[in-house]
Amino acid sequence: MSPAETKELEDLKQRIVERKAILKEEGLSGGQQNKDEEIVKMVARMNELKEKQEPGSSKKDKDAKKDTKKKTPLSPEEQRDYVNLQGEVEVYKAKLRNEFGYSNKEMKADPDLQDMEARLAAFQRRAWTI
Repeated sequence: MSPAETKELEDLKQRIVERKAILKEEGLSGGQQNKDEEIVKMVARMNELKEKQEPGSSKKDKDAKKDTKKKTPLSPEEQRDYVNLQGEVEVYKAKLRNEFGYSNKEMKADPDLQDMEARLAAFQRRAWTI
């Protein structure tokens, strides 16, 4: 990337900040500011320069996460583990409530229950649903 393009990139960054400040003073929300015609043009050019400077840098994080988190169906063993874990969570909640007199707030703070629910949520994020 040439020195002129590096300077242009820095100038664009500064101009975007300045333009957004003006739009904010006019009462526009962040979303409205991002839709401003001038902002859209400046961001597009800035992304072109960033891509030239470092290829792949303007790819959205969301897209990168989608690429790395491919959903795969649960195997029969995982399905069995999922169902068992659901049962364990219900039994443990009942035990906390009945034997130890926990309130809902106290149950939410229980580290063992939090761990079990986190594992349950991991199963639920997978493509296969029960």
